[in-house]
Amino acid sequence: MTHSAHDRHLKLSAQPMSQDQLIAASWWQRQSIRFKTTVLAIALGTVPTLAVGSISYYVAANDLEQQSTNLRKTLVADLQNQVNVFMGDRLNDIEMMATLPIFTDPKLRAVATSADQSAALQKIQDAYGIYNSIAVFDAQGDFIAKTDGKILGNHLNQGYIQAAIAADGAIISQPRISTSSGIFSVYTASPIKDRVTGQTIGFVRARMPVAALKQLLGDYTKEGGQYYLLNDQGQIFLGSAGEYIVKTMSDGSQADNKQANYEAIQATEVFDNTQELFNSASLATEVALNRKTNRQQFLAYAPPQKREGLPTLNWQTIMAMDTSIVYAPQEKLRLIFMLGTGLVALGVGAIAYVLANRLLRPILQAANAVQGIGSGDFDTRIQITGTDEIAQLGADINSMADQLASFVKTQSVIVQQSESIKNITLQLANTAKRDEILELAVQASYQTFNPQRVVYCQFADPEIGTIIAEAVTQDHPEIINTNVNPDFVAEYQTKQSPNSLEIEAINNIAQADLPLSLKQHLQSLNVQSCLIAPVTVETNLDGLLMVHQSAANHHWLDEDIKFMTQVASQVGFALTRGKFLAQQQLAEAQSKATNEAMQRRALSLLQEVYDVSEGNLTIRAQVTEDEIGTIADSYNSTIESLQKLVNQTKAAAIEVQSNTSANNQAIQALAQETIVQATSIERMLEQVKGIEQSINLVATQADQAEKFVQQASLTIDSGDQAMNRTVTEINTAQHTVTQTALKAEKLGESSQEISQAVNLISRFAAQTHLLALKASIEAARAGEQGKGFAVIADEVRSLATQSAEATAEIETLVNKIQLETSEVVAAMNQGAEQIASSTDLVQQTRQSLNQISQVSNKIGGLVSSITQATQEQSATSSEVTQTIFDVAKIAKNNSQGAAEVSHSIQQLSAIADKLQLDIAKFKT
Repeated sequence: MTHSAHDRHLKLSAQPMSQDQLIAASWWQRQSIRFKTTVLAIALGTVPTLAVGSISYYVAANDLEQQSTNLRKTLVADLQNQVNVFMGDRLNDIEMMATLPIFTDPKLRAVATSADQSAALQKIQDAYGIYNSIAVFDAQGDFIAKTDGKILGNHLNQGYIQAAIAADGAIISQPRISTSSGIFSVYTASPIKDRVTGQTIGFVRARMPVAALKQLLGDYTKEGGQYYLLNDQGQIFLGSAGEYIVKTMSDGSQADNKQANYEAIQATEVFDNTQELFNSASLATEVALNRKTNRQQFLAYAPPQKREGLPTLNWQTIMAMDTSIVYAPQEKLRLIFMLGTGLVALGVGAIAYVLANRLLRPILQAANAVQGIGSGDFDTRIQITGTDEIAQLGADINSMADQLASFVKTQSVIVQQSESIKNITLQLANTAKRDEILELAVQASYQTFNPQRVVYCQFADPEIGTIIAEAVTQDHPEIINTNVNPDFVAEYQTKQSPNSLEIEAINNIAQADLPLSLKQHLQSLNVQSCLIAPVTVETNLDGLLMVHQSAANHHWLDEDIKFMTQVASQVGFALTRGKFLAQQQLAEAQSKATNEAMQRRALSLLQEVYDVSEGNLTIRAQVTEDEIGTIADSYNSTIESLQKLVNQTKAAAIEVQSNTSANNQAIQALAQETIVQATSIERMLEQVKGIEQSINLVATQADQAEKFVQQASLTIDSGDQAMNRTVTEINTAQHTVTQTALKAEKLGESSQEISQAVNLISRFAAQTHLLALKASIEAARAGEQGKGFAVIADEVRSLATQSAEATAEIETLVNKIQLETSEVVAAMNQGAEQIASSTDLVQQTRQSLNQISQVSNKIGGLVSSITQATQEQSATSSEVTQTIFDVAKIAKNNSQGAAEVSHSIQQLSAIADKLQLDIAKFKT
C-alpha cells in the first residue's frame, strides 16, 4: 500500500457517517479501524500458527497411529507364531515318545515290565515339566503304562485316539475338559509301530494343561496388554486373565472337578460388533467395546496359520489393549501442540495489539506477511526499516518464517529418513548376505541424501581398505574395488577404540581439522563435504559408510547424522547376524560330521571286539581321542586283565597236571614196594610159624636152627632196609601231596580272581546295556538325526547282552572249577593224613624188626643152651609170631592207603585236564 492510498483511506475514515449509513452498516462496519486492525492482526498472527500446528499434529498423529497399528499386528503375529511353534514342539514330543525302543523294540518290549515303561514315561514328563499325564495303550485301547501308575480303562473310543488312527500319525486335539482330572487340557496322541514289522501295536497320549500356554505367553501382558486364544470354532479357550470356560452339568447341577461339560465363550460375546474382524483372512485391527470390562479396546487379530508339519488346529489369536493406553502418545502430542499453539497465539496477539496501537501500516504489512507465511509461503519476509519495536516485530516475523521453513524442512527430512530407516531395516532383516546388505545400505543412503557418491570402505586388515560398494552419479567416476590410502586406514583405526567411534560430519574439507591422509584422499575424489559413519561388527571396526558431496560448505543437519548413525547400526546388526548365521551353519555341519565320524568309529569298535565273545582274547580295539576311544581303552584294559588271569590259570593247570603225574608215578612205585613188603612179611610169618612148630625139636636140630637164625637175621636186615626205603618214599609222597594241596589252593585263589574279573565284566556289560538303552531313548528323541546312532546303540546293547551271557558261562565254569578244586584239596589233605598214619605204622614195624634182630642174636648166642631155653624160645616165638602178624597187617594197610592216594591223584589229574580243555577255549 502506498502513502497516497493510505492518506485517502484515512480521509475516508475520518468523514462522519450519516444516520442512515450507521443504521444500514453491519456490526463489523460499525467498529473502529483500531479495533478492526487489532482483531485482524491477532487473527493473522494466530490462525496460521493454529493451521500449521493442526496440520503438523494431524500428520504426526497419523504416523503414530500407523506405527501403533503395525506394532500391534507384529505382536499378534508373533503371538500366533509362538503358539504354533510351541504346539509343533508338542507334536515332536509325542512322535518321539511313540518311537521309544522300550515300546517299539520287540526284545525290549518283551523284557520290560509295566513299571519299567511307566518309569520311562515319568522321566520324560519330569524332563519337560508341562505334561501332567502320559499314558500308553495297546492296539485294542487297553491300558499298558502311565506316569502316575494308576490304571485307566479302555481308551479306544476316545476322540484323540480315533483321530490318531484316522491320520495314522501324531495329532493334537482341541482344548477339552479331562474326564479323569477335570483339568482343561490339550491332548496329543500318536500310534506306536513295531520297529520290525511296522504294524501299529498301541498308542501313546500326553495331556498338557491349557495353563501351560499361559506360562508361555506371559510376556504379552506387559504394559497393559491382553491376549486371547480361540479354537477352531472361534471360541475363546485361554486369555491373559485365565481359562475362558464354564463347567456345567447336563442336568443343571453343580459340576465337580472331575465330571463336567465344557461350555465355551464366543469371542463376539466378549467384544462388541467384531464379527467382520474375526472373519478376516489376514492380520486386521479394530476398536471395540470389551463387554467384560466395559472399556474401549484396540484389537489386533491374527487368523489361523497353516504351519508345515503341524496339523491344522485353526487356532486364532487376539491382542487387546485399552485405547487410553494405545492412544496415549497421540494425546500427549495433542496437548503439546495445543499448549505450543496457544502460547504462540497469545504472543502474536499481544504483539499485534501493541503494534495496532502504534503503527497501522507496518502492522498491516506484517499481517500480510504473516498471512502469506500462514498460507505456506515460507519465503515471505518483511522489509525492515529502523530499529524500533515495529522493526523488531518484522525481524521476529522473519525469524519465525525462517524457523517455520526450517521446521517444515526438518520435518520433511525426518519423515523421509524415518521411512528410509524403516525400509532399510525391513530389507536388511530379509537378507544375510554381506554383499546385499552393503548394497542396500549404500543405495538407501544415496536415495536419502542424493549426494555425489556413497561408498562403503571395508577394512580387511589394519593396512588395507577397499571400496566394495558404491552408488555414484553418472558425471563422477566409479571407485569401486579400489584401495584407499594405507595411511588413512592406519590413522582411522588407531584414532579411537571401535566401541567409542562416532560419526564425523565434515561441512568443508578444506577448512576441517583432518589427518593429512584423509584430507588428500577426499580431495582426490573432488569431495568438498562428507559424512563418515563407522560400522562395527561385534566389537571390531568392519569399515566406513561415507557420503560424499561435491558442493562446498554443505551443512549437515543433526537429523542427517542421526540417520547415518541408525543406518550404520542397522548394517552392523545385519552383518553380525549374517556372521552368526554363517557360524551357526558351519557349527551344524561340523556337528553333523562329528556325529557321523562317531557312528563310524562305534561301528568299527563293534567289529574290532566281536571275536572277544568267541573267546579270542588277543583282540585289541583301536584307542582314539574321542568318547569311543575311552570305551575302547576300557575294553582293552578288561580284556588284558582277563587274558592275564586265563594265562595264569593255564599255567597253574599245567603245573597241577605235571605234579599229579609225578606224584601218581611215585605213589604207584610206593604201592608196588608195599605189596612186595607185605609178601615178604607173610612169607616171614610162615617161616616163624615153622620155627614155632620145630621148637620142640630144637635140641635135636640145633645146627638147623642156627642156619634158620642166620637166615632170619638176613631177612630181618632186608626187611629193615625195605622199611627204611618205605619211610623215605612215604615222606616224599607226603611232601608231594602237601605241595599239590597248596597249589590246588592257589588254583582256587586264581579262580576267585577270575570270578572277580567276570563280575567286573558283568557289571561293565550291564552298564553298557543301560547306556545303550539311554542312547536309544536320546536317539529316538532326536528324531531323524538320531536314527543312525540308534542303530549303533542297538548293536552296543546286543554286544553287551552277548558279553553278559559269556560272563555267565565263565562264572559257571569258574564256580565248577572252585568246587572241584575244593574236593581235590580235601582229598589231598585226607591222603596226607593217611600217609602220616602209614609212616607211624612203618616206624612201629621197624622197631619190631629191631626187636626180632636182637632176639635172633640172643638165639645165636644161646644155641648151646637151647634145651634150657626152649620154654623161653617158645614164649618168644609166640611174641614174634604176633608181631609179624601185626607188621603184615600194617603193610596191608599201607598198600590200601597208597592205592587210595593214587586214585585221588588220578582224579586231580582228570580235573586238571578238564580245566585245561575249558581254558583252551580262550585264545591268548
